[in-house]
Amino acid sequence: MSPARPPPPEAEPQGDLFAQAPALPRTYSVSELTRALRNALEPKFRDVWVAGEVANCRRQSSGHVYLSLKDALRQAQGDRPGGAGEPALINAVMWATQARRLKFALADGQEVLVRGFVEIYPPHGKYQLVVQEVEPRGAGAHALLLQQVKERLQADGLLDLARKRPLPFLPRRVGVATSPTGAALRDLLRVLHGRFPGVPVLVAPCRVQGEGAAATVIAAVKALCRARVDVIVVTRGGGSAEDLSAFDDERLARIIAACPVPVVSAVGHEQDVSVADLVADVRAATPTHAAQLVAPVRDELVAQLAALRARLDRAVAGAVEGRRQVVRALRAELTDPAHLLSRERHRLDDLLRRGEAAARAPGRRGRGELEALRGRLARCEPRARLRAIRARMEAATRRLGGWQAATFRREGLRMERLTARLEPANVAKLLARGFALVLRDGHLVTRSEAVEPGAAVRIALGEGWLDAAVRGRDQGSDPLPGRSQVPAEEATGRPGGEES
Repeated sequence: MSPARPPPPEAEPQGDLFAQAPALPRTYSVSELTRALRNALEPKFRDVWVAGEVANCRRQSSGHVYLSLKDALRQAQGDRPGGAGEPALINAVMWATQARRLKFALADGQEVLVRGFVEIYPPHGKYQLVVQEVEPRGAGAHALLLQQVKERLQADGLLDLARKRPLPFLPRRVGVATSPTGAALRDLLRVLHGRFPGVPVLVAPCRVQGEGAAATVIAAVKALCRARVDVIVVTRGGGSAEDLSAFDDERLARIIAACPVPVVSAVGHEQDVSVADLVADVRAATPTHAAQLVAPVRDELVAQLAALRARLDRAVAGAVEGRRQVVRALRAELTDPAHLLSRERHRLDDLLRRGEAAARAPGRRGRGELEALRGRLARCEPRARLRAIRARMEAATRRLGGWQAATFRREGLRMERLTARLEPANVAKLLARGFALVLRDGHLVTRSEAVEPGAAVRIALGEGWLDAAVRGRDQGSDPLPGRSQVPAEEATGRPGGEES
């Protein structure tokens, strides 16, 4: 029978998990052990740089990049005596937000330098490196660092052209931050004093290449700012990219941008462009070019000043002559007071006419209004309106009488013409003259063939009517009886030609 396990302590021991051993044995759950490891490891490795070779690199559709970092073979061999080691490997992840900022594509086999923090993932019980920055090792590292510096400066607005300040026209004192033994200083002073002899120059010595050069240049710029110079020139001669790397320092760039006076950067030759050139207010191709930008040519200024003085003298002489002419004209007018009296008399007469016109204007305006009111009152007087209405009524009566007479005459003549036209068509008069109408079943008979022999007809006369029966008919085209030769038998319908 196994011995009984002692109960766990009521409280966990405090302090470092690995430095302080528990007083009593303790059983951890997996979650407790993982949590303890996280609390012990992650705070110690919150910001680490790891150099290694990329392996198993894969990009997910979400944008996250999963990879492994391993030691190169030569590194692994150097870790153990005899050089028989195997490369160590650590899993790493770069989230999509950081992966989108990469300026190059990660691929297996690349040697990189990554910055991140160690994280323990409890569900899998594994630790991994969460990558925040990646830099290629070798020649590309400096280029990537330089690109990142430019991006940060651009994000802070230090590379905007709008913040560039103009150089002073004639500086009272020029500050130069450079090496006191370099050829750049000699060239700058030679050209500067050749253009404007006697201009004060304050030189702040500093190192312009090598380890710690950027810090000395920063100190020199700060010293010149405290000396209250009007313009600062940061310069050095040409050299390789490594020699000029001190002027790509981000701290130096920010000091130049924060300088209270304009800064001229004259680093290297024309084809060399450093971060200091981008941040400075003016970039000069060479130190001699910087001297040309900082100070004007004194002889040219003297010539311009002489020309301006001559223009000023001519302008003053012209202005004085103009004033003299005005004074002479005024004096000519003042010598004869009659001119002044005549002008004032004309002005007084004009004012009197305008005053009289202004005084009479209300009376004329009132009379005009009165006449208009009288006219309106006369038009609105009842007897006048009654006379006008009577005149209109009489005129209307005359027009109505004339219209009635003309209309009655016109309509009477029209009635007579219609009566004359209807007179020949009067049936009663035709019947009175001896004509007759033959009707059958109330319909007028106009053709003999429309009635058969023996049919009953009614004959309308001038006075009265007769009922008769047809005993014969004539089918000829002559409507008058007796003209067509019809046999008696055919005419009467029986022998002997009897007629009814």
